[in-house]
Amino acid sequence: MNPDFYAEALDQVADGVYALDRDRRITYWNAGSERISGYAVEDVIGRRCSAGILRHVDDDGRPLCRDACPLEAVMRDGESRQADVYLHHVHGHRVPVTVRGSALRDEGGTIVGAIEVFTPTAGNLYTEQVAVEPSDSDGRDTVTGLPVRRLGEERLEVLLARPAAEGTGLGVLFIDADHFKVVNDTHGHATGDRVLRMIGRSIAGGLRRGDLAVRWGGEEFLALLPEVDDAMLRTVAERVRMLVEHSWIQQEGAPVRVTVSVGATLARPGADAEACVARADALMYESKRAGRNRVTVATA
Repeated sequence: MNPDFYAEALDQVADGVYALDRDRRITYWNAGSERISGYAVEDVIGRRCSAGILRHVDDDGRPLCRDACPLEAVMRDGESRQADVYLHHVHGHRVPVTVRGSALRDEGGTIVGAIEVFTPTAGNLYTEQVAVEPSDSDGRDTVTGLPVRRLGEERLEVLLARPAAEGTGLGVLFIDADHFKVVNDTHGHATGDRVLRMIGRSIAGGLRRGDLAVRWGGEEFLALLPEVDDAMLRTVAERVRMLVEHSWIQQEGAPVRVTVSVGATLARPGADAEACVARADALMYESKRAGRNRVTVATA
């Protein structure tokens, strides 16, 4: 069978598929890889996988390409591996994916490289929607692709009125970009919009299936987390902070990064919507005063 047949077949699958040689240089990159990551085949073939391409991080923000590359381990011992990680999209944001790595062997059984299959993790509703160009009429912010504040306020009222499982409540995250004015003043508002889009997409990628991220206004975002307990609220809030910290866009060959300060609180059913947002907002400012790029939580 012609090798091109297999390449064309792999281009039809939804998953990303790519191959490395023993030097961790990319030798194959299918259409699914391009669609999920945004990197075209000509951008990656012949480059090392850690050279500013996918830059996987785990839930703790550990950079796997540098410290614990699963494919490097696969090529070392031949054992297949699977992990849930976050890749770095060409537009700067983080995308949650499940990666599966296996060794490639020659006819004699010697390991000559590795192949990875990666699949977007089924998670928040808006993880994929924010990548689609929004319109003024569909209730999504035209910069970030996230729902607009009005829809967030409506959803908050609905969630507060809905009974929650015992031991849980509605988590509210108030998220504000740190020193965002410096980005606009230094790089211009067009770059500022790209950074806001990056932040919004990374936030969406860090949330769970039933959560909602909202463009609240300016460089402010709100996330609503139905039925969370104290521990999960802290976990998601910290994950969102970490993902933004590990996101960046390229501007004239240099990375442009921001961090976020997060306030997180737990509202009980029947609580006042305005008071919930105000409390999360106040906690966010505590994070600012404590040095920024951190999470402040109060659930009692």
